[in-house]
Amino acid sequence: MVNNMTVEEVIEATFHRFPRNDSYALPGIYDLQEGDATFVILSCLIIFQMQTGFALVEAGIVRTKNSVNIMMKNIADVCIGGLAFWIFGYGLMFGRGEYTTPFFGAGDFFTDTKFGDPLTAGVFTMLLYQMSYATTSNTIVSGGVAERARFSSYCLLTFAITVLYSLGAGWMWGEHGWLRNLGAVDLSGGVIHMVGGASGVMCAWFIGPRTGRYDKGKEQPPMGSPLNALIGLFILWWGWLAFNAGCSFGMTGGKWAYAARAGVGTALATWGAGACGLIYSMFLHKGKVNVYEVISGIIAALIMSNASCYIMPTPICVLFGAFTAFVSISLIPVMDKFGIDDPIGCFSTHWTGGVMAYLSVGLFAENPVPLSTTNGREGLLMGGGMWFLTVQLIAIGALTMLGFFGAYPIIKLCNKILPIRLDVESEEIGCDIVEHGVTAHETLPVPQLITNSIKIKSDEINLSLPVTPVNLNPPSFFDGSFRNRNLAQYSLSYEGAENNLNSPRSIPRL
Repeated sequence: MVNNMTVEEVIEATFHRFPRNDSYALPGIYDLQEGDATFVILSCLIIFQMQTGFALVEAGIVRTKNSVNIMMKNIADVCIGGLAFWIFGYGLMFGRGEYTTPFFGAGDFFTDTKFGDPLTAGVFTMLLYQMSYATTSNTIVSGGVAERARFSSYCLLTFAITVLYSLGAGWMWGEHGWLRNLGAVDLSGGVIHMVGGASGVMCAWFIGPRTGRYDKGKEQPPMGSPLNALIGLFILWWGWLAFNAGCSFGMTGGKWAYAARAGVGTALATWGAGACGLIYSMFLHKGKVNVYEVISGIIAALIMSNASCYIMPTPICVLFGAFTAFVSISLIPVMDKFGIDDPIGCFSTHWTGGVMAYLSVGLFAENPVPLSTTNGREGLLMGGGMWFLTVQLIAIGALTMLGFFGAYPIIKLCNKILPIRLDVESEEIGCDIVEHGVTAHETLPVPQLITNSIKIKSDEINLSLPVTPVNLNPPSFFDGSFRNRNLAQYSLSYEGAENNLNSPRSIPRL
């Protein structure tokens, strides 16, 4: 058993690859049956749709003047990050060429196969599946630099972060990977959020806080659109079921039972997290429920379920999901205490969720017979001893350091090529206008637009005065000309407005 291995045997296992019979990693993925490939591809389609959920959550958290920019960065994550994964990522994760080492794969760059190659189905199925994973890691970093990063520089950043993530994923899932050969287990994607969360924290620290973020204290700013964020959460919730169920990589050979178990384990973890989040938030805010906290707790539990979704007992799924939400919500203020502006919770939600995912395996994993996912090992609290937990802790440390310290030279180089931080004036105007030419006022309803164009103090209005007609010439919102005009010309005109502020004036009827 692994628990009784000597130090020499551990080193040999880690750095001199030995064969394993894993159902979720190479080389087994090349042996997919037709039904397996169909299931995995359908899972890919749903997982890809999770980008919509992430985009809505992030756009709902930031101010409305930056919401379009968040959506555009998610498009960059998919397109540029997807190309980076096809060019470099897949080869770094699964390449088995001459120069492969325990730390990176070599081969299969610009991934392609010849017609008639028996490996075509397995390679392309895995490419599509893992590409969906890789672009998610970029999205986390996008949220870390939200509202203050130049779009052009971010495009460079998302390409490089994809490559960085692929190294860590190769450690866990590649046949060459030193963490995999050491015995670490991650069923579905804890590595995504560990590397992405740590990278996001580093990038948030490097770029600095949003202008004025801490001028009035360190409380969380109001969300731009809680409704959009909640809709995004539900889309993520739905997508995560496929995210985790798909980790069985098929339906044949009894794998369908583990796909079903993964879905149930994921759902139970989030139900426990949601209940805990609602109660804990009401306790913190004297009966009121904070939307951001509940979203953070549920997403953290979704992440936690990644690594252990079908190897953890269902009662533990509920309890550990609730505990994960409690920890995530409690850690929300931590980054602010250090002056690190982390708008979407790279630390409190994503990195914390990834850590809890690996701990859940080391503490509660059961041996999923007949699959050999854990090589016959069980978690510490299931009678398996300390070795499995120790391996998971090593993986946590290694992936965190890769994400955190690996992101520093990347963002520093990107900043040298194209300065990443917006100037103060552009940041105040908003990324939607500055980066994409989208005028925020075009999305406002007419009454709100009019209200924003006038400044009236309540103590300056004599409500007993008769109302006189108002000269109101609203702009056209549909001919495209409004965006280039000065809003002041559409202000309301008042009879006698040039007089002293204390003199009687007409009251506009809005």
